[in-house]
Amino acid sequence: MIGGGSMKQFLARYFPVFMGTIFLGCFSGSALLVLSAGTYWRALEPSVRSNYVGLGTLALVSVLVLGNLMIARGRVWAIWWVTSYFLGCLAAVLPTFAYGPHQGVYVFAVLLPLLGLLLLNSKRHREMRSKLIEIRHQRERIIQSAKAPRPRH
Repeated sequence: MIGGGSMKQFLARYFPVFMGTIFLGCFSGSALLVLSAGTYWRALEPSVRSNYVGLGTLALVSVLVLGNLMIARGRVWAIWWVTSYFLGCLAAVLPTFAYGPHQGVYVFAVLLPLLGLLLLNSKRHREMRSKLIEIRHQRERIIQSAKAPRPRH
């Protein structure tokens, strides 16, 4: 691994928090789509409603996967994609209270994005992101040195 560390140590320390944000993102998006189908889109025909759920799943998964992929590649701006994903899920879930959803599902759907935001702000996740940024800079320096012209003897 670039940086002189062990990949095994890196993964043992940071993989759980990285996967935790991914799972919380998946569950947040799922809870949002379930509540949306039962509240916002309940007047729609079932086939249309399932099309909306399918398109919503595609959009949410794309944003979540791309954001986490860019975090893993050491891109600083990617954290704002994942943060906005959780904030968007929370903002879309909160108004469903007016439709009278099941309170357990509603509390769960509100709690999941909040836990995702909490995990993104945790010390270990911030530490992981700084290490990934450091690895990206080292990788860029190695690429630049490999491209540098070498004197011919």
